[in-house]
Amino acid sequence: MNIQKEIIQVTSEYFEDNLDYQKLSKASKEYKSILEEVCNQNMDVDEGRNDIEFNNGKALGTFWAALCLEDLLRTRQFIRGINEAIKDKINKQRPLHILYAGTGPFATLILPIIFRYSKHDIRYTFLEINPFSFKILQNLISKLGLEEYDITLVNSDATKYQIDSKNEPDIIISETMQNALAKEQQVPIFLNLMHQVKNDPIFIPEKIELLIGLKKAGIPMEKIQVNDYHKEMKVFEVSKKAIYPPSESKKHTNKEVSFTKKKTIIGSEKLKGFNQVVIITEIQVYKNEIIGINDSGLTTPVFIKDIPDNTKGDITIDTQYKISSEPKLEYKITLPNSI
Repeated sequence: MNIQKEIIQVTSEYFEDNLDYQKLSKASKEYKSILEEVCNQNMDVDEGRNDIEFNNGKALGTFWAALCLEDLLRTRQFIRGINEAIKDKINKQRPLHILYAGTGPFATLILPIIFRYSKHDIRYTFLEINPFSFKILQNLISKLGLEEYDITLVNSDATKYQIDSKNEPDIIISETMQNALAKEQQVPIFLNLMHQVKNDPIFIPEKIELLIGLKKAGIPMEKIQVNDYHKEMKVFEVSKKAIYPPSESKKHTNKEVSFTKKKTIIGSEKLKGFNQVVIITEIQVYKNEIIGINDSGLTTPVFIKDIPDNTKGDITIDTQYKISSEPKLEYKITLPNSI
């Protein structure tokens, strides 16, 4: 069996509607093993482990980027969402143009799809800033026999990359995030790329929401379930609709944006039975392909404040997402009777 057919066979589990964790885990291990064998590069070295720091977030070191494949639901949902977006767009625009920003060393989220479509139907731009990851990616593309496909490789910063106005993408992919949209460049990348396009592309993930929530008291972390979290208020959203409403022009860029401050007030009655304030992340990859609370490392709740047992009165949480060398949702929590 040649390597292309092997990848198609191994990754077929991602496209199964019935979610079987055991089969998904086996498929992911085999998929990663194939990629590591093909690239034949030790990434567990200083050059591979070091993140790259910027004034608007960091780009993951190659070793860590490669590990993302092991986040099973994340990988599955993104691959399925990308495939659905292609199905929606491919009959309307040929050849389809896909821009993948932040590929890591393996272009993990698109490889299972490439071999399932004709090389004449889709052209790709792979954008990766990490030089070590980019070198491995170039080698991988060559060894997989992908030179015959229309793939442009660009070693560049996606937060500054300039899209050719005559070659706009129909689908933009960027999964460069951690839970609570902290540390990495997901938001600056979205702002830079979406600010430039006029043809209304699909951006994947389609929507990312940050919410203030509460965690039930008395439940050990190893036994906590999704229903043990209560979502109180959405405080930040990354989507075309939220950041670039149809009624408004794209008047800001990633260099000049200030997100709205939000105030969440949680009344004392709602606090009963809860002992922690959390930031919840939810991701709509595309349409029905979602990543819910605790489905992935991307959606693990972030605990930001213990609620004292004797709390009487309202809790106020002021939040604002800020882009800096360490992007994050900044917050200030005011407890009743606190100074």
